[in-house]
Amino acid sequence: MPPYPDIFYRNPFADTIQPADTVNVDSAFACDSMVPSFITSGFQGTLTPLVRMSYEILQGWNLALLGLLLLLIVVNKQLYPRQFRQVLTVPGGVAHTNQLLREWNPMRSFLCVSFTLGYILIIALFVQKSCVVLSHDVLKYNGWSMFWTLCTGVTGWVLLRYLMLHFVNWLFNTHDTVDRQMTVQFSVSILTLIVMIPLVLLLIYNPIKFFVWMGFCLLGLAAFFRLILGIIETRIATKISSFYIFLYFCTLEIAPIATLVTAGWRYFSQGTVF
Repeated sequence: MPPYPDIFYRNPFADTIQPADTVNVDSAFACDSMVPSFITSGFQGTLTPLVRMSYEILQGWNLALLGLLLLLIVVNKQLYPRQFRQVLTVPGGVAHTNQLLREWNPMRSFLCVSFTLGYILIIALFVQKSCVVLSHDVLKYNGWSMFWTLCTGVTGWVLLRYLMLHFVNWLFNTHDTVDRQMTVQFSVSILTLIVMIPLVLLLIYNPIKFFVWMGFCLLGLAAFFRLILGIIETRIATKISSFYIFLYFCTLEIAPIATLVTAGWRYFSQGTVF
């Protein structure tokens, strides 16, 4: 005998028509009670929505800006191939810096102006997207006005470092080292620009914290590289003690970066920078 009533095993060719008045009501109810229900009782818990950890932070002008920066690099490489190659070889040693300064001054060239502008734009864009990812606030940080505010801040930071460099060199009467220091900073800035473009592109399409911390690590590595090269160039060009040179670069490099990192960390963790 089948485990369920014959209604599930009836012969399809048999005549199942039965007058309504001959149906046994008790057997019908018994049959209905024996048939398992095909409809579940439903979900008894409550659904709690979770906040998405990734956001759509891409805007149309972001790709246009990255394309403009790539075009800037290509145009400078085509117009000034030798100068472009010499600037990139400055981190290779003091001999490359000496050769470059004998032929031309990078601080008085179109390369310096254009690449400094590109460096400011890419750093501001990276900081903006990092703020969006870390704060999860797209409306507050992803706008055009916030980008220009960050551009102003990065410009002020670059200008402050430039003025501090000239002030310290005036204070210690080491004017011969200004061109060397600016050449080193200019070269590292170009390398940072070239590396940050693909990283920002990855951050835009994959807004996760991994790429944010990777970008900050690259910026920290660039600052450390600039510090070491600056100490080497200054030690060769002057007779100042290495201890004073180290203190000088701590004031110029480490203190501003540490201040910015501390202020950013307090802002996202406590909501204030003080």
